[in-house]
Amino acid sequence: MDLSLDVRSLIDVDECISAPCQNGATCQDEVNSFTCQCAPGYAGTLCETDEDECISASCQNDATCQDGVSSFTCQCAPGYTGTLCEIVDIDECASHPCWLGGTCLDHVDSYSCVCPKDTTGKICETVSSAGDCYKFSTSAATHLEATQACLANSGHLVDVKDEKKQHFLASKIEATTGVSTWLAMRSAPLPILHSDGSIVSGSLQWLAGEPSSPLDMCVLLDSSNNYGAKTVFCTEQHNYVCESALKPCGSNACLNGGNCTSCFNGSATFCECPDGFEGDFCEGNIDECASNPCQHGGTCHDDVNSYSCRCPTGYDGNNCEVEIDWCAMVTCPFDWTCQNLITHFSCLAPIVRMVEPYQCSSASCPDGMYCKEESGSFSCWAE
Repeated sequence: MDLSLDVRSLIDVDECISAPCQNGATCQDEVNSFTCQCAPGYAGTLCETDEDECISASCQNDATCQDGVSSFTCQCAPGYTGTLCEIVDIDECASHPCWLGGTCLDHVDSYSCVCPKDTTGKICETVSSAGDCYKFSTSAATHLEATQACLANSGHLVDVKDEKKQHFLASKIEATTGVSTWLAMRSAPLPILHSDGSIVSGSLQWLAGEPSSPLDMCVLLDSSNNYGAKTVFCTEQHNYVCESALKPCGSNACLNGGNCTSCFNGSATFCECPDGFEGDFCEGNIDECASNPCQHGGTCHDDVNSYSCRCPTGYDGNNCEVEIDWCAMVTCPFDWTCQNLITHFSCLAPIVRMVEPYQCSSASCPDGMYCKEESGSFSCWAE
């Protein structure tokens, strides 16, 4: 029998030499085999499979999960934020987008402005006063660009001819952008002279950004100086205000008898609502019960431009403010003592009581009340 050993059978082949493990896994050599120690996020014999972390992910509010290597990302639906989109609704009102005293209402991925009376627009940027409309721009432009923008909107760049209007515009600018704002006024261009007194001809080449005509100056309300008027080069960029006359609407868009006026070729509409109605188009009935006028637990019923209170037993008056004095309205029999208990009244017998208990009859209580016998007395309750 041949007892010699094959030397090759004593050599352990390193199965990791061929680098069979994938995706950064560590190979562990074994006898006639190997094991792959997978990096986080991978699985399989060779760590060839990218694990789907979205299977166990907890993205919220209809978010879409995007799988990564040993991680996941939640792509939030509009209006939500956070790692898991767990923060419900981004507050679009946080930046205070509404102008001129408008109230911001936050919605999912949007907002709306409830504008005060005589104000309209997406952000309440248009206001009416004394027969005219004023629309405040949200961006800056040169004087020429501002003039053209107002003309394109069927208006004109605002002009100021008295101090009252200047103060009005200044107060509105403070409630909108708070920046310097163009007026329609501009100065006539003055000539630039050579040393010999001759006028500089048009052949002189000016740098870009210089006035189109030398010393062509325009007027603005200067925000840095209490909105006083100031001349600057017309090529500067500033916000502006467009003006338009307020006219009757072509067709009445106001409901419930409201009076309709419009400006800027009908793009801005105002409704003067009759008593009892409110809203951009007088579509809403004012809730006179909102201030809780009924006292002592009275129930308020809203009417058009009025309300009525249904009072609980024991109270009367337009607002249930009067406590009913039952004892002033009735006389107890046998000279018994009347006791007013608001919701009802009792007739109390003297200490020396009658031998027979009191028997209720139709004459015991006023109409609309019922009699309840008690020990040595009786009481009357509203039905």
